Amino acid sequence: MAKQVWRRGRIVLAGICGVIALTLLAMWGCGTSGYDNPAAAVVTTKTATAMIQASDLKQWMDAGLVNKAGGYDRVVILDVSPNPTATSTDDSTNAYNTVGHIPGAQLISAGSSAFVDNTRAEGPMSITGSMVCTGATMDALIQKAGIDAHTTIVLTTNSTSALNLTRAYTTFRYWGFPKNRIKVLQGGNVGWTAAGYALSSEVPTIQKSTYGVAQNGTTNVNTDMRVSLGEMIAYVKGIVAGNADRVYILDTVRPATQISSTTDLLAPASPAVFTPFEGAVKGSYRYPLANVVTGLTFKTADEIKAAISAAVGGDNTTTIGDANRDSAKTIITMCRAGNNASQAYFALDGIAYYNSNVDVKWYDGSLGQWNLMASSDHTALNGANAGGKLAVGSIWDTTSLMDNLTWNVDLGKTIVSYGSRIFGVEPSFADGNQIEAADKAYRSTVTGPTGGSASSGGGC
Repeated sequence: MAKQVWRRGRIVLAGICGVIALTLLAMWGCGTSGYDNPAAAVVTTKTATAMIQASDLKQWMDAGLVNKAGGYDRVVILDVSPNPTATSTDDSTNAYNTVGHIPGAQLISAGSSAFVDNTRAEGPMSITGSMVCTGATMDALIQKAGIDAHTTIVLTTNSTSALNLTRAYTTFRYWGFPKNRIKVLQGGNVGWTAAGYALSSEVPTIQKSTYGVAQNGTTNVNTDMRVSLGEMIAYVKGIVAGNADRVYILDTVRPATQISSTTDLLAPASPAVFTPFEGAVKGSYRYPLANVVTGLTFKTADEIKAAISAAVGGDNTTTIGDANRDSAKTIITMCRAGNNASQAYFALDGIAYYNSNVDVKWYDGSLGQWNLMASSDHTALNGANAGGKLAVGSIWDTTSLMDNLTWNVDLGKTIVSYGSRIFGVEPSFADGNQIEAADKAYRSTVTGPTGGSASSGGGC
């Protein structure tokens, strides 16, 4: 009898061990090894912030993580560099092939423009410039680059501006990629060579992925980090009403005069045409881009935070201060077209507040959108019509939410005629967040290497 009990106990114990083993195997397949469990990996892509040094990337390269076939802790390097022009010496494709690139890096030759869409509707506008790109655009890019759910993306550039890196970072964040899977290389390609590492002329062969940003009935789009026009209006009204929600807006392009000059985002550069008005968004603070980055070199977390405290308000005197900065619940970055704002967004989201409860947000519409929001009955100081095109009494009119409101007609500037971009019937605030509504509804169409249907890469 005792032997039978003992045998049954052994069988039960073996069964329990088998279940545990299968459970551990399943957990391993779903991400508890490698990246998610550093103890199980010799080399991990976990870092203290989203900013990495050349030595970090070299370590991952030496460990065979760059462009490796599948698994956790695989790394893809994207060289996000600007498009060449017919007369430009900054020919990104030529530089990638002749000057060279970081070994294994893939060229995104459109630079920041690869992550921008100039056809999207938002609020009362049927077409808005420089907005976040669509899910279809992201799917094409990430599949060509071989990115899947377990890829760590390293962003670098051969240009001299960090906006190519940060516009990409910000867009990946919007489309659901967690910040611990996106890295920005300090100094870009220059930082790589300055560390003593060589460039390569060899173009890597990449196996396309079958991953999409929104498939299997689910989208991971992170609409919380992006501020739509309607949301921005609500935030500013809340600040004017006393700022009970502790929201701070950082304007990265406002000059010391507190009056920005905003050309239209969709009109040709020459001759220049301008938005109807200028000034400073009420409750916003001047936060020059030099506070976060010089060229391709980003400041430290302490320097970025100190500059937030010193940011100056619309009266050119009041600063945010340490107490307000430290009690902030939400910080919004803005500029003219979303690019400089993306640099500040990365500095805060990826460095200063990498492990923090502060909610960092990005207003991609920025002044290029905001400063168009004037109804058609506004008159400039010189008596001329101010050039607004919204319906009289429009809920989208933002002119009352400006400090130092200045009509560009009074400054002798030509105002863009944007009436053709306005909906005949303006939507309500509830219906005016068209970009994020479309992106939430988007579903990826993913095909495998042979053209057949395929599932998400690496998901459980």
